Amino acid sequence: MKIRLNLHLRTYMKERFKIFFSNIREKHKLTFMDDTSYHEKWSFRVSSLNLLSLLGLYSILLLIAVVLLFRYTGLQQLVSTDYSSQNEELLSLNEERIDSLNQQLEESELYLQELRLILNDGPFKEADASDTTNSLTDYTPNFTKSAADSVLRSKVEQDMNQLTYNHSSASFTFFFPPVKGIVSQSFEQGKHPAVDVATAAEDPIKSCLEGTIIFTGWVQDEGHIVLVQHQENLISIYKHCSAILKERGTKVQAGDPIAIVGNSGALTSGPHLHFELWKRGVSIDPEDYILFE
Repeated sequence: MKIRLNLHLRTYMKERFKIFFSNIREKHKLTFMDDTSYHEKWSFRVSSLNLLSLLGLYSILLLIAVVLLFRYTGLQQLVSTDYSSQNEELLSLNEERIDSLNQQLEESELYLQELRLILNDGPFKEADASDTTNSLTDYTPNFTKSAADSVLRSKVEQDMNQLTYNHSSASFTFFFPPVKGIVSQSFEQGKHPAVDVATAAEDPIKSCLEGTIIFTGWVQDEGHIVLVQHQENLISIYKHCSAILKERGTKVQAGDPIAIVGNSGALTSGPHLHFELWKRGVSIDPEDYILFE
């Protein structure tokens, strides 16, 4: 009994499929006519199977077009969370770069402004020792007491007894030699407005007079530099230092260590001190006032 029912069911299903495929393959005439004269404009014969095939082909082409648009255009960024996170990271990175560039620009403008004031004999403001935001290099030395401290202290005390007396100027009675060494390059107006003193590396650099540190920073060619303003619009400049010991705005006495002899910067070939003196915007020969040897 079950076998007969299965046979009847299979036969019925085959007949229904035959009828279905016969119906969808059956051609129909699709005619377009004028709505007033009812004249036939054009017509064509089509079956349901043809319409289904065309619809399937159209769907496949549409899907391929959408995939290509998302693959090769920026539409994917509108719906992809990965691109959104990447955009946020790029925005954050760009903001950091902009802040860094703004800070470098402000530092460069400050450096140029202070150099312009030095060369034009402009007035300087004595900065608060606690304010280090305007310094190009916020250098905070962290030294611990050691045997080298005692050696440095004794050497400074010995140098205090070697103050150089200036016979050619009544404005400044004593100049303290910033370092002791051999003058490797002398002063030459317009070409080399300084003296280069070759000395041992890591020796202390002392302030030549009492004054206020108005600038500390780093320059590509000249390395670590220190500028000290003294009375009567005199500026002393110390370049190619390996380290800076004082902060901007610090008041120093003659002979106070302010930096360490080094070889920093591009325009140097060995440890030495590049020392300049400026009086009312004009460079003067330090050897007229100081004995370095």
